[in-house]
Amino acid sequence: MSGLGDYGSLLMGSRLKRLSEAMYLGVDDIYRANGVELSSRCFPILFLLRDNGALSITDLAGRLGQSHPALSQMSRKLLSEGVVSERADPKDERRRLLALSKKGRALMDRLATVWKAVEGAVEDLAGAEFSEAVGRIEEALEQRTFARRIEDRLRLSAEAAVAVIPFEPRYRDDFKRLNIEWLEKHFYVEAIDHEVLSQPERAILKPGGHIFLARLGEEIVGTCALIKGKHGFELSKMAVTETYQGLKIGRRLLETAIAAFRQSGSGILFLETNSKLRAAIRLYERNGFEHAERPHASHYQRSDIYMVYKAPAKDPRK
Repeated sequence: MSGLGDYGSLLMGSRLKRLSEAMYLGVDDIYRANGVELSSRCFPILFLLRDNGALSITDLAGRLGQSHPALSQMSRKLLSEGVVSERADPKDERRRLLALSKKGRALMDRLATVWKAVEGAVEDLAGAEFSEAVGRIEEALEQRTFARRIEDRLRLSAEAAVAVIPFEPRYRDDFKRLNIEWLEKHFYVEAIDHEVLSQPERAILKPGGHIFLARLGEEIVGTCALIKGKHGFELSKMAVTETYQGLKIGRRLLETAIAAFRQSGSGILFLETNSKLRAAIRLYERNGFEHAERPHASHYQRSDIYMVYKAPAKDPRK
């Protein structure tokens, strides 16, 4: 690798900064050649004052996307050069407004020909569409920050890396740990929980049930179970490590459990939950579960909602 360009988009910020510095220096050279000692970095302020009238430092900072201290420092330079003037805001005397002075207006008129040449030089380098592309980037970043865009891609990458696998004895402690963490956060561990979590093979697998685990790398980050009963299966023991919530792990586990139930041909798939778990209830509802009357007493003290899975109707055209 011999330069920044070899790293493509990864170092785009540094490459654009270098281009920006080169453009500033080039314009400053032209300004000095035309008897103007004012830095080209000051001119965005002058353009806004010319086209919008008097503005406060706060207004300028917001429009330019720069910090208030940086704009204050630059405004002092412009005031000392006499190209802007300062006055109190007639609506609020505590606020100071900057406006273009007569000297500033004369300077702007004088440099009009130079700016046409600057625009032409930019188009020579990048084409007329370059400014439009920069504008689209600016608008897009106003809608969603660059950090948010990176975070979204990292989340998608992590989602793709999650694998849902069947239970193995070596993951027995992970299965118990995840559920205990979840129970202690939201409720408390009941006697039936201790019984099932301590002996998952005997309590769940041996009667014909299933345990599914979500693995990210070498770490088990989520789990759920299908517990077989007289009339079908109970969806239970759903838990996702708090650190990895937001990666749609719960949805992946739920979809896997539903697929296993449908393949089994068993009577019903039901679950019991609590009304305070609103996000979980929405997840169940979006995936085919409906609220129903409880046909028997619950074996969980924490349960106040009973839901039954309703398989989507088959398309008659298929």
